Amino acid sequence: MKVKYILRKFLIFTNFFLFGFGAFLCFIIAVTEGKDRFLVSGVFLLLFTFVNNKLINLITEKL
Repeated sequence: MKVKYILRKFLIFTNFFLFGFGAFLCFIIAVTEGKDRFLVSGVFLLLFTFVNNKLINLITEKL
């Protein structure tokens, strides 16, 4: 039970750190450089972050 909890928290933290930080950087570049493709990339990374979070929750519930 404890391993499941630690694994879930680790995966959620890693997900938000990688994809969330990447989306934040894409938004910053889009605003400062005026590049629309980074804005679109940031939106997709943000969506992937939330989808991955849902998948992590579903997978860890079944363990």
